[in-house]
Amino acid sequence: MFEIPFSVYKPLSKNDATLLRRKHYEKWENFFFNSFEFEQQPAETTEVRDVILQSWNRCKEFEDLNPMIQGSVKNISDEELKTRQENEVFQLVHPVLKQAGQDLSHENHVLLFCDQDGTILESSGDSRVARNIGNTVNANNGAQWSERWAGTNAIGTSMILKQPVQIFSSEHFAYNCHEWACSSAPILDPLTKKLLGIINLSTPSDQFHSLTMMKTIGLANQIERVLFHNYYQAREIMQNIYIENISKWKNQTVLLCNSSGEIIRMNDDAHADELTILMKKTVQNNNIPSQKEWEEELILHHSPYQAKYQKIFWYDRFIGFVSILEKKRKSNPSITPHNHVAKYSFHSIIGKSESFKSSIHLARVAASGDSNVLITGDSGTGKELVASAIHKASNRSDHPFIALNCAAIPKDLLPSELFGYVAGAFTGANPKGSIGKFELANKGTLFLDELGDMPLELQVQLLRVIQEQEIVRIGDKTRIPIDVRVIAATNKNLVEEIQTGNFRKDLFYRLNVIQIELPRLRDRSEDIPLLANHFIEKLTLKKYHGPNHITAAAMDLLLNHSWPGNIRELENVMEYAANFSTNGIITPDDLPKHLHTKPALPLDTTKRNPVKQAEVEWIITALKRSQMNVSKTAKELNMSRSTLYRKLKSMGYNIKELK
Repeated sequence: MFEIPFSVYKPLSKNDATLLRRKHYEKWENFFFNSFEFEQQPAETTEVRDVILQSWNRCKEFEDLNPMIQGSVKNISDEELKTRQENEVFQLVHPVLKQAGQDLSHENHVLLFCDQDGTILESSGDSRVARNIGNTVNANNGAQWSERWAGTNAIGTSMILKQPVQIFSSEHFAYNCHEWACSSAPILDPLTKKLLGIINLSTPSDQFHSLTMMKTIGLANQIERVLFHNYYQAREIMQNIYIENISKWKNQTVLLCNSSGEIIRMNDDAHADELTILMKKTVQNNNIPSQKEWEEELILHHSPYQAKYQKIFWYDRFIGFVSILEKKRKSNPSITPHNHVAKYSFHSIIGKSESFKSSIHLARVAASGDSNVLITGDSGTGKELVASAIHKASNRSDHPFIALNCAAIPKDLLPSELFGYVAGAFTGANPKGSIGKFELANKGTLFLDELGDMPLELQVQLLRVIQEQEIVRIGDKTRIPIDVRVIAATNKNLVEEIQTGNFRKDLFYRLNVIQIELPRLRDRSEDIPLLANHFIEKLTLKKYHGPNHITAAAMDLLLNHSWPGNIRELENVMEYAANFSTNGIITPDDLPKHLHTKPALPLDTTKRNPVKQAEVEWIITALKRSQMNVSKTAKELNMSRSTLYRKLKSMGYNIKELK
């Protein structure tokens, strides 16, 4: 139901309407019947809107369409009209149309609802106006009002642009339509953004209301809200099917696509651009079979893949599909089946700060070669994630990725974990012996986390294995050749460890071919909002908790925290907040207490850069002027909120203490 009645607004006066119609008619006549004279006019003097000119030019391409037509020149059969009126969308929105038609019954307007082809499925509103427009321009049920069959008109032009369009009098292509003023707005599928239909309000041009366009958009929005509430369950079904498949097919690429072939979610970014094109072509070229499940072969990046497809339906309506891609193994005896697959790719890595992007650039370079890599950084900065991404993007990606935390294994057991042992090697050993991590990682990558905690005596053995590329199992004398790339990680300063005698210099140089230093989270504060929202989305999918929205005040607390636990701490904080949030809104009250009690950073005025100090004082002055409103200050100074926080923090200021 409309909130504001038409009677509040006065229609365009008859004199003004006549003048405006005459003006538009002259432009219309010149364009279609005196085109040479029209084209000689400067663009700024034609006074014809670009949207109209573009439509008029499109209509000129239709040889069997001329400006003197009555209106729509094509109708569908009564049988086909009845079939279209039985479709799901029309049935869902019909109660809204019925109520809107009653509201317009005495307001000199006719309401037209059209499907995605521009075919009128229902007309309502003022019955006198409905009869008039039906008789004069064929705006009747079953008439097709696309530009192809009616020329420039609000319905057809809105279909093409997928935007609201208002057309007055002689802006219409068809001569008989010059008596009308029409406003149309598209109705888009809440899931796919595909055009579902058009809503149109028409009135005689001398009865034109200034509010007609607003009412049309409002009615389209009301219909989309109805569809959204009905489609919410469909969205949940799609997400659930996707989660089930990524759990089932852990080692394969899983794609969730909408009915247009657009990728909604994917668990691996390998060949993402190629896949985006392929999935869209699958739909656009009508290659989708009639059955609900099917398989086909694909070629991605010159490699063969077997693709399994499963359609997703909701109330018998095709809303999308899941695709599982499995790389077809070549007949190569060096590649054996294994379950040691890297979990993360570069697609899993989130961040836009310059320091972080520089580190990821080095990681991508490392992935293109085969050199050993040393990843350094505080605990929780994502060292294993980066190691996994390097392996997955390397030429070893078909082979195992083995991870071992050197600090988590007792000192006495670490050699057997790395090199394996034969039967009876020591008391309590497996009577069948055991394969070590180096053998498991053969042809692939061995990730040694917390390398700085490895005992000195074992460092000697590790150095020899890396140099000779062969191992000897404990209790055995046989040398076993291996081909393993080593990626090591540590949160310790190995240069200092070498100076104190806790780490071997020769091992350091053997591993430190490519060094990647990951920045602390507090040094990349602009990434905090990205990561926080990513963890919220992850929780929504994994635990069906959400969706959640983080308020600006809560985000201020996140930006102002020092994050000693880095990304791991942020993920835990977001899980805590999601559990305590109300109605999907995360406020400061939902965050852990320690985020509220962070002490101010110590001020050290003796080491301050005078230029930076002047900049910070400029920021503080602006903050005071805005009564400590961070968002308003950042906008005034033309910088992001995260940049403002970073500049203050770099000079030892705490925004909470300033407030």
